[in-house]
Amino acid sequence: MSYFKIKSHAKINLALNVVSKTQSLHKIESIVSFLNLHDEILIRKIKTKSHKIKFIGKFSNNIKSQNTISKLFENIDKKKLLKDKYQIIIRKNIPSEAGLGGGSMNAANILNFLIKRKLIKIKKKI
Repeated sequence: MSYFKIKSHAKINLALNVVSKTQSLHKIESIVSFLNLHDEILIRKIKTKSHKIKFIGKFSNNIKSQNTISKLFENIDKKKLLKDKYQIIIRKNIPSEAGLGGGSMNAANILNFLIKRKLIKIKKKI
């Protein structure tokens, strides 16, 4: 089976305002701009017992095994939202910990892909 390709663009905050706080979270208002810089995500269904996540590319060296992508799939699996397992390969062109939203944008783009392809069904409220 061939891979689906997703471009996951970097973003930069142009303005950020903390509206309120809880004990562990901040509610924010933000103005962001997306950059031409992007990671490439390849995704395909596999027949294994677990998801396979691999990072390649110039900025892949310091990514830990517990990352935003692995946490996304842990949550999806815990809630039993996805019946199949997937192989994810991410070519990192966005530097890690540079404040450009690389990891969170990757997770958001993968989740959007799964929702748009109707591979998972999730209510907007959740």
